[in-house]
Amino acid sequence: MFLVFNIRPRYGASRGFYTEPRFFQPVSEPPIAPFTSPGSHSDGSTVSIVELQPVGPSPIVFTMSWLKNVETRQESPMAVELPESVMAWFKGKDLRLHYWVAWTVLVLGFIAYGYFEFLVPQNCDNIQCAVDYFRPDVSPKPADPFVPLYNDTRRIAVCLVGGARMFEITGRTIRKHLLDVYNNTDVFVHSPLDMDSHKLTLLAGRNLRAAKIFIPTPQAETTIVNEVITSWGSPHGLQGLLQYFNLVEGCYGMVKQYEVQYRFKYDWIIRTRVDGYWSGPVPDIAQLDPNYYYVAAGSDFHGLNDRFGMGNPHTSGAANARLTLLPLMHQRGLRKLNSESAYKAQLDISGVPYKRIQVPFCVMTLRQEAYPKPAWGLLVLSMASRGPMSGTYCRPCDKEENATVSEQVVNGCMRDWDWPGVAAREVTVCDPRKPWSTEWRKIAAESYSIDVPGEEIPSLSSRSVLQCIAEMQDFQRQWDVWESPPIEQICAQAYRER
Repeated sequence: MFLVFNIRPRYGASRGFYTEPRFFQPVSEPPIAPFTSPGSHSDGSTVSIVELQPVGPSPIVFTMSWLKNVETRQESPMAVELPESVMAWFKGKDLRLHYWVAWTVLVLGFIAYGYFEFLVPQNCDNIQCAVDYFRPDVSPKPADPFVPLYNDTRRIAVCLVGGARMFEITGRTIRKHLLDVYNNTDVFVHSPLDMDSHKLTLLAGRNLRAAKIFIPTPQAETTIVNEVITSWGSPHGLQGLLQYFNLVEGCYGMVKQYEVQYRFKYDWIIRTRVDGYWSGPVPDIAQLDPNYYYVAAGSDFHGLNDRFGMGNPHTSGAANARLTLLPLMHQRGLRKLNSESAYKAQLDISGVPYKRIQVPFCVMTLRQEAYPKPAWGLLVLSMASRGPMSGTYCRPCDKEENATVSEQVVNGCMRDWDWPGVAAREVTVCDPRKPWSTEWRKIAAESYSIDVPGEEIPSLSSRSVLQCIAEMQDFQRQWDVWESPPIEQICAQAYRER
């Protein structure tokens, strides 16, 4: 086989050589000894041929020819310029090849080219297909199409308020059972900056509209506030209640601002807490009367359960005006109201009718409470309870009561105080006197696998500061509106307070 190069000298200021490839030509006879002999070329120039010694029984003879004293300066369109140093290298090297290498490459190349060029023309139009065909497929697979639980096209805003404590347990349940059950659910988050704020990345998903993570500042404790609101029963005192009221009303304000910016109105607004663990889907709005505002049954504490609410824009405006309506409540002579009784008063003075419904979620608490529960104590349930807990406090429980004792405890709760709003046989009471077990993740895993099938409780403890920053930045880009301190500050606070 011959591989022939015609190498033409280049004239002018820049001297060099051009080379033109010629066809492969099989050699059936052993080559003769190397020789140099002048010959005639078709264009009248002289030709010199150099043959290299063969290797093996079926040699490949590399033949190189070059032209001298070319009268024409016409350049081949396939010409490649070779400097004189490269030509000198070719003259001094033995370019013999093992025959099987060339034949293997040649045969496989022709087979691949023929197959992809002629046998599958609908998929390929060039030899690159042969290369691409054998490359591993590393392209991202399309995500499963979103299929909501309820086929309802009304626009719904969901306000999530509060700190993200234990969000590794609650985050994905909120996504599954609250945010992804309707066709058009838009997400709004209003949360104070703390050591758990970085966990909000677990909310990643569709329809993230506006998020505000802020550094809390003291709320004014005016005369009106002190006369209308009491801090009795609040673990963080009066300031804690005012901070919570600010979270609720602030998130509602974010929804209204988004409506103004994009010139539309939501049909329903749902408000609940970031630390809520959802064991089932939120009620179907198709089964609800839009003339009413809906609150979770139970845990009334002489008012209305204020851990969940849903209604149309008008009723939601009254329910979420937790600070704005305090002067009017003061004017009406209302005094020393706790959070739940103030919540009920807001709806009453606004003329908004309400209904209680059972909602399948509980609020994760780290609090330690007296047990057996005193008359005015706080009921804590096991997160493994199968009944709708409607916002009752819960935890991964390492000391659960049996069914008989649980029923006795629940039935002993006062109906207008801490009764959970569900039949006693459907929930399990927990002994909350001690801190969470060090095995809480293992205890919670059984319930979590039922409520969020196919997923495990995320572990964020091994995430480094740099990983935290990268994931938070990606999370930030998913929102239409994002307001927060620098991402680096959010992640730094998480690791500083560990």
